[in-house]
Amino acid sequence: MSRLPVTTALRRGVRRAGRGAVAVVVAVAMAALLLVGAVVVDIGAALVSRHHAQTVADAAALAGARQLGGVYERVASTIQTHVLSAGDRTRVLRAAVQVADRNRSNLATLTLAELRIGSWNPASRSLAVTNLGADALLVRASGRTPTFLAGLLGIRQLDIAASATAALTPLGEVPPGGLAAPVGIASGFVAQGPIDGKRVVLYQAGAADSCSGWTTFTQGPATVAGLQAMVSGLATGSRSSPAATANQSRFQFVRGNLTAIFPQIKALYDAKKDPATGQWVTVVPIYERRACQAPSGPLRIAGFSTAVITLISTPGGPVLEGVLRSGSVAVGRGGGPDYGRKGHSPGLGS
Repeated sequence: MSRLPVTTALRRGVRRAGRGAVAVVVAVAMAALLLVGAVVVDIGAALVSRHHAQTVADAAALAGARQLGGVYERVASTIQTHVLSAGDRTRVLRAAVQVADRNRSNLATLTLAELRIGSWNPASRSLAVTNLGADALLVRASGRTPTFLAGLLGIRQLDIAASATAALTPLGEVPPGGLAAPVGIASGFVAQGPIDGKRVVLYQAGAADSCSGWTTFTQGPATVAGLQAMVSGLATGSRSSPAATANQSRFQFVRGNLTAIFPQIKALYDAKKDPATGQWVTVVPIYERRACQAPSGPLRIAGFSTAVITLISTPGGPVLEGVLRSGSVAVGRGGGPDYGRKGHSPGLGS
């Protein structure tokens, strides 16, 4: 009996089994490739959408916090003492929503899931929700992005989310004209204890407080005559201060007896003070000087603070005194060392 038919049948069976095994391998490989493709394509697209959501959250938080800075520019109280009204909160939140709507582009499902106004703690990087002392806005954005290849596996959408906190930070840069008083205070004096309530003599007949000094800003030479021209120009509006940046700008300081130019100093004070209170509230530069020594020549500006300047009559003659105050907001960028004054232009805290 011939074995040829049996051998042929076996060979055909093996070939059929081989083809079946190849089909299984191909199916598994295709599924694996589809899974890899879904990961590469859809996760990549989701990361792009996540980046865009973060951009929207950042922009919304910055816009809202900038509006918050505008609130404090319009009031006489400080951040620590001002309670946000319902109108204040509405303006801040509206600014954030409007910017988010303009920037969300093709992410139609992206919404601002959470908006919180409060006080930012940079040390713990946390926000305490409050209407008193509020200096920051937290924004959380969430949405969904459609998938491509993952849809074949039953995954139609991927969730995306992003959050940002923008806060008013210490004043680090003032624009041209932002310094109305050509007088600075030593950083070493400001660093000694709490800023609020610190008193410093800015002018006293026949004497000088070594913790403060008068400046011609960037103009040289720094002489009494040059200072007289600067003070007169500031009083009349014919001169203004240059832009200044913390830890970069250098101002020229004058050493000498200023008694002869007191009439010009008083004229500047009278032009800037509040007639009702007799106080002149202004931004003052803080110059780098560890100890209270009479400043002279070019000195680097470390930052900016707020001084409430008053003219006091004493038996020894007039005294121009400054009292430092924290928590005020001025036009300018934040990001500087903390000497009590904040910039109206916020920065991202997280």
